Amino acid sequence: MFRGIACLLAAHYIVMMGRPQLSTFQALMIPSYYPTLLVNYAIALIVGMGVKRVTILLDRQHDWYRDIWRRAMLQFICGVIGVSILSFFLVWLYFFAFGQDLIDSGYLNYELPFSISLITILNFYYVAYYFYMYPRSLDRVPSIDSDRTQMNPIPLIHQQESNLNHLVPEYIENIKIKDLQMNTSYSASPMIKETEEKKETKEILIVDTAVRSIPIRLRDVAMFLIYDKTVFVGMMGCRSFNECYQLSLSLTEIMDLVDESQFFRINRQCIVNFDLIAAFEIYGEKGLKLVLKNEDFGLDDIDAAIYSKVCTVSGDKVATFKDWMNR
Repeated sequence: MFRGIACLLAAHYIVMMGRPQLSTFQALMIPSYYPTLLVNYAIALIVGMGVKRVTILLDRQHDWYRDIWRRAMLQFICGVIGVSILSFFLVWLYFFAFGQDLIDSGYLNYELPFSISLITILNFYYVAYYFYMYPRSLDRVPSIDSDRTQMNPIPLIHQQESNLNHLVPEYIENIKIKDLQMNTSYSASPMIKETEEKKETKEILIVDTAVRSIPIRLRDVAMFLIYDKTVFVGMMGCRSFNECYQLSLSLTEIMDLVDESQFFRINRQCIVNFDLIAAFEIYGEKGLKLVLKNEDFGLDDIDAAIYSKVCTVSGDKVATFKDWMNR
């Protein structure tokens, strides 16, 4: 809302800069005012969104508290200079489409400096918003750089151990049958006894943010997913990627905490809640594609191709997934 209103006012002011003899009320009575305002408003919205996207990407990769001077330089280069070049290019396309001379119009003398000033102010707004939301440097969500050390792939020996864990129950049954047949007594080792015990699952997961720790109910979680090498959790009713929480756990660690009758890891990037699945359909040669309940969850601001890949059941999990669904 802030960005929309600010861009509308900026577009109106830029249009009026070319008509100093008119008042706002007089301009509203001129039919040609509205197409010009609409074009300038579209350009302003694109520029405003550009500043926002640049800032979000920099927030993920370069924490202000970690290296403030480097981050300030990147914000100036990408958020001010880069977006100003984008703004100039869009205006040049507008003048080129209507066969007008950009230099003779006076744009370089008046509108361009004003546009750069607005872009700079918008950058300051997002910087101030960051420090308002994350006022402390010690108690904040871990940055992407720190998560890289935690999100490393599981070592091969751990993968083998995980595979062996699936074979332990079957091994126990075979041993018990042989013991009954041979009339011998068998005492299970502590490791096997522990495997036989039912896994304890959590009901509440604590999410640590910059300013507070938030307890969330796992039954209200729609999806755990990896995006840009970071684990995020999306709650039921979430409509935007920016509403998701960031976690420092890996998906393997999360699966050790959740109820496996309620959550299933469909691929390397995603764990999905059973209640979120409306249907599933064939995808590719071996995979499945989930059809999610859009009223419960959706990531409107993430790339559609990436989102589609996240919601795909990998081929090696299809049979297990169908058994999990057929309850």
